Formats: sequence, structure tokens, C-alpha cells
Amino acid sequence: MAATVLLSAVSYCFSGMYRMEGKKDHTEPLALYSLILAEPSEKKSPVMRFAKAPFIDFENRYNEENQTEIYASQERRDFLKNEIESMKKSGKATPDEIAAKRTEYENSPQLNFRRLAVDDITPEALVRLLQENNTLLMISDEAGVFGNFGGRYSNGIPNLDLLLKSWNGESYLSDRCTHEPLKLSAPYLSIALCGQPYILDNLMQNPAFLMSGLIARFVYCFPKSRIGQRKYNTEPIPENVKAAYSDTVEMLLRNKFENYNGTEKLLRFTDEASAEFSRYYDMAIEPVMLTDFAECTDWGGKYHGLILRICGILHCIKCLLENMPPDSKPVELLTLGQAVDIAAFYKEQAKYAYGIAAADSNAVKAEFILGKIKSRFIREITKRDLYRLCRSKYFKNTEEFSQALEMLIEYDYAVSQTVDGANGNPKSSTVITVNPLLYGGQSGQTGQSECPESPVCPSS
Repeated sequence: MAATVLLSAVSYCFSGMYRMEGKKDHTEPLALYSLILAEPSEKKSPVMRFAKAPFIDFENRYNEENQTEIYASQERRDFLKNEIESMKKSGKATPDEIAAKRTEYENSPQLNFRRLAVDDITPEALVRLLQENNTLLMISDEAGVFGNFGGRYSNGIPNLDLLLKSWNGESYLSDRCTHEPLKLSAPYLSIALCGQPYILDNLMQNPAFLMSGLIARFVYCFPKSRIGQRKYNTEPIPENVKAAYSDTVEMLLRNKFENYNGTEKLLRFTDEASAEFSRYYDMAIEPVMLTDFAECTDWGGKYHGLILRICGILHCIKCLLENMPPDSKPVELLTLGQAVDIAAFYKEQAKYAYGIAAADSNAVKAEFILGKIKSRFIREITKRDLYRLCRSKYFKNTEEFSQALEMLIEYDYAVSQTVDGANGNPKSSTVITVNPLLYGGQSGQTGQSECPESPVCPSS
């Protein structure tokens, strides 16, 4: 969870500045979209708060340090605008004089309070902020922003264009009768969102998100749950680690705002790394597109681009930590290998994400039931009582619950048997007996031993 958030967040420091070249006609920007899916109480908020803090601190400090200059810029533009209106009303100024004043107004620098990070935002507000800032980091421990772009405030009509274009820095033009034309020449977003697993189901079932290709632009992460195994009195993050992260982000951001000029510089491989990337694509990506990526061919089509993005991000961090401009040194084979390893993790996570969608989210629901069982160290329970324990937004009816329970039985997490009613009760009941291996295989153990990995959800 933390690694995915940090990778996406730090990508913001390089978006709009560098592109990673795979070959002459294929480059990728250094921006990542990520979606982390975890149940409530999985510590999403503390992780997000830690990752986001240095970005907010930098934003606040920058705006405070430049407050006077920003206000002065705004006042100068307001003054020129009022002058233009006065010249028009007086009737004394010639068209050429008014035109000259308008040119002076347009050429006057427009400084705004800087925004780095956004959270709950509408498409319209995102356009305005990208127009003022060019690049943004969307980071939130609640993925409710998908509802905003899915039509929550527009009568159910999705508005995904800017999310799609900001993944690759494509120009965006908005012409509306209600406002002046808005043009973004190269908008960029880096996105790190956390949410509960049902959000993925909603996205996968929404034709606009699925068919537009937006879902294929995200990397997915399903962190391994630690609920039921955690201790309260744990060691906090060491202060030197906090300081190192904060100082690194500060350095990366200062590099961005001191050197950003709207032009992206190309990062290129060494000859050795270039040859290896080409070989890897030919041998390990394209030949398995219809097999390894069978569940997610749209996502798989962007896989080699994901490797380039991660590779560029790692290269930039390494260079800047050595006080070296990233474009002054070619990207080495070692960095490519590290990017391939990281991308391989997200490949498995994407296959799982698409797989559970294809299975009507039975896997997610089965994991939910399993979590309830483990959280109470249940060894035997009636199906009826287990349903009562698990009733939530996941199950619309008992049939959905039964289907998810059958998946656990299929994977030998439990067995079911029909038991006659006791004390003359004519009604029989279904009893679920949990596989003792779930708790280490010995009676009397209460979760102190290691639990087996779930074959339903990939391990982190």
C-alpha cells in the first residue's frame, strides 16, 4: 500500500518535465495512476496522510513565501482590465489604443497561489486548477472522486475526458457558451487513490469507465490484510525515515518548480538497456498477450509503457539524489531491471482486479466472508448465523452470499453439512466447519500461528 502510494505521489515531481523513450516513436510521460483497494480499518488514512504531508507543506510554504508577489500580479491585471473598460466607456480611446492595452493585459504575468494536491474535486474545478498549475497530484484515502467524474453532479452523464488526456499530457480544449474557451496544452495528473473493494466492482460495471480505457490506465494494489494479527504497541516510523522522505520530496519539488518550463526532456536508455527492453518486449510481453493478459488485454496493451514510466521515475530519483540532471545521463540496465520487477507485481494485481470483475466479484465477497471467520476464530457455525455476521453492502440477498461461500468451500477453506434439528426440532440446518489449517491445524490455537495464503487473492 505504502509503496504504491509513494510511487504515484513522487511521479508528480517529474510529470510535464521528462518523458522516457522506448524507441524513436514511442515515449511515455512519468505520471502514474494507482488505485489501492482494502477493507475498512486497513490503515489507508495514515498511509495517505504520511505520503501527502510533504506536498502540502511545500504548497503552504511556497504560497506564504510568494504571497505578496502573487497579490501584486493579480492587482496589476485587475488594474489593466479596469483601464480597458474605462477606455471603452469613455469613447475617447481609439481601437488601436484599446488593442494595445489589451495586449499589455494578456502579456502581464498571471501568478496564482500554487496547488500541488487535490482530493475531492469536480471535472470543472479540475480544468481550472490544471489551467493554473499545468500538473497536479490527485491523492485521497477515499476514491469517491470517481463518482464526481461518473456523473454525480451532471445528471448521470460521465465526464472522463480530462482524466483520459491527463494520463498522457494530451491537449484539452473546452468550448462552452457559459465561459471563455479553456485550452490546456499539456495537462498532467498523477493519481493515488485508496478505496474499498466495492469501488472496483462499480468501476468495472460502468461502461463509460471500462470502454473509455480509463480503467486500463490504472495500476492496482490489493494489500494483504493484517486485521486480526496486528499489535497495538508497535514501533512508529523512525524519525530519520520521516525526515529522509520529507527532505527528498522537498528536493524533488524544488527541482520541478525551479526548472519547469513547459517543455519535456527525453530520457534515453544506454545501448545495452535499449536492446534488453526490445528483447523483453519481443520475448516476454507480446507473445503472451492473449494468455498471460487474457483477463485484461486492454491493460496488457499498456504494460510496456508502464515499465517505461516506472523506469523513468526511478532514474530521475537516482540522478537527483546525486545532484545530477536526469537528462544528462542515460538510463541503465539495472534501473530497467528494477522497473520490470515492480511492473510484474502490478501485472498480477491487474489480472486479479479484472478477474474478480469477470466473476461478478465473487472472489472479493469470498475474501470478506473469510475475513469475518478469521477475525472471530470461528471453527464451526451455522450458515444462517454466518450470513447474519456477514450481512453488509456486499450481499444483496442470500443467493449472493451462498455463491461466495461456495467459492470458499471449493478452495477447501470450509465444508458444509446438513444437520438435523435438535430437541425434536423438525427443521435441519447447514453447518459450516472451517478447515483447521486456517489456524495452524491445532485445536486450541487462536490465530497465533501463520495463516495460509489465500488462493483467491494474490499475496503482496
